[in-house]
Amino acid sequence: VDSTHIAPRPSPYVEWGGSPLKRSAINAAYSQAVMAIMTAVAIAPTRPVAASEALRSPLAIVCLLTLLTAPTPAALLRHRGDLRSGIIAGHSVGRAAEAWEACALEGQAVPQPGRVRFGWGAMWVESTLPAGASCSLSSFGSDPAPYIRKMCECAVVAEGSPEAVLREELGRLWSRCGTEGETCDCSSGTIRFGVGSRWVTTSSPVQRRHLCTASSFAGADPSEGVPKECWCEQSTPSSSSEDSRSGAARVAVVMLSRHPPDLRLWLEYHLSYMGVEHVFMQVEDTPEFNATWKALHPSRQRRVTVWPAAAAAGTDKRPADDYETLQKRQVRAMSRAKEASARMGIQWLVHIDDDELLYAPLHRHVGDILAAMPRGYDQAYIPNSEAVYPSVDTQSCFAQTTEMNVNAFKFASYANGKAAVRVTDAAAVPAGPHQWRDLDGAELPSIHLDSQPFGAPLMVVHFESCPFSRWEDKYWELGNTPAWKVNRIPFRFYRESIEKMQTCKVGVSQQAPACSEEALRSFWSSWKTEANPSLQRQDLMPIRIPWSQIAASAASLPSM
Repeated sequence: VDSTHIAPRPSPYVEWGGSPLKRSAINAAYSQAVMAIMTAVAIAPTRPVAASEALRSPLAIVCLLTLLTAPTPAALLRHRGDLRSGIIAGHSVGRAAEAWEACALEGQAVPQPGRVRFGWGAMWVESTLPAGASCSLSSFGSDPAPYIRKMCECAVVAEGSPEAVLREELGRLWSRCGTEGETCDCSSGTIRFGVGSRWVTTSSPVQRRHLCTASSFAGADPSEGVPKECWCEQSTPSSSSEDSRSGAARVAVVMLSRHPPDLRLWLEYHLSYMGVEHVFMQVEDTPEFNATWKALHPSRQRRVTVWPAAAAAGTDKRPADDYETLQKRQVRAMSRAKEASARMGIQWLVHIDDDELLYAPLHRHVGDILAAMPRGYDQAYIPNSEAVYPSVDTQSCFAQTTEMNVNAFKFASYANGKAAVRVTDAAAVPAGPHQWRDLDGAELPSIHLDSQPFGAPLMVVHFESCPFSRWEDKYWELGNTPAWKVNRIPFRFYRESIEKMQTCKVGVSQQAPACSEEALRSFWSSWKTEANPSLQRQDLMPIRIPWSQIAASAASLPSM
């Protein structure tokens, strides 16, 4: 190794002696042995033979002897075996002109664009990545250190560099124009106000000077009590995306629908406002669907493909399929929609539910956002949030809701988002309702949208269990789920809701005080409104959707 490529850095490892590369090789071998031992311990209760074989490996034997005679590198025994890296016994190997800093563990998102290296110890591969790329083999093409959990290090951006005052967000260039309380001069008239990943926007081609305060953004404060700033949209820079050269990408949505809360509004929102080109729907046990369908304008019907599902047999109208097999039906619908999308020339496919909205805080079309996906990346991870309803009396769940919970640790339901897949990736298959994988189960080359410079330009807002009557129906229908499966559901709200319906709607305790209408409404409010005791103001962000504009668009359609 050229000595000009080595810069002194503090070392978390013991000094093993010898050259830096020799010490690094020992550390690498040692870490593999530690992981072999930890794996053996973990599987011993259920796979004693395999555990015994792992402990007989030469590396494991050497490691066990070393543990008795030498100090342990503390960094190798971190929680869950996370391995810190990039440091070789007091040295960092890299290009002379670059300084590196840890920015992601393997499997996480890289938070900034630029030069990134992937590996551990002396073993690295480098690439230039967009913000949000996965710190994984799929982004780098080769594994520099097999069988070791690796990490990513990002090249350090110098303070005062152009990156500090200019940011690109999937095809849009922004410049910082002021801190909260100052005046922002913006020639485009499009300004965003916020901090971190929480932003609201205003757009006025006529008025180009705005005070950088919530009052300029209809009173919406994306992060109460935190100093904010304003950024001005500059232009639409040239993109490395394949789709962007021909304008917006062609996007389809697939969903499995059962008693949707407001299907007509859901369709109008996605087809006219969000720019979705086509919707694939598998409709289950929804007698009212025919009336909804007939009321749709023919121009909307032509952009929707409906797959009816077989009606449930027997006197119990609840589905025999439970929580787990619902996901299997969703996966089948996703695969079917991907094949149909390919025949239609659709470029991107997103799976969401009939109680979810694709939401762009800057009011961009979904096709505009996905068209700016970097070339070579076939999956966009879309983060989710949860709607927070005004009260238990909310009926028009989409239009009446103005806030969402963005603190994933306080969600009542899932927190791992959904994903858009590039339809031309023939090897992409559904890996559950939330993401896609290749035929070998490996991650597709992916971008995490919540790691863009201003947070996610596209989100999924989950309007779960609204209105109150839908919550009652939904969890009564899930009442056939046996207790042992209920206990495996990872969401406390789901478990408690099913148990309440099993007790109050089916069991012998229907007249108990805990089953009264008032008690059930109080339970629902404690999870779904601001009455939720765990929610704080800093967990909430405004939802700004021009529902009157969307309604006017629907009303302006020619008469049938």
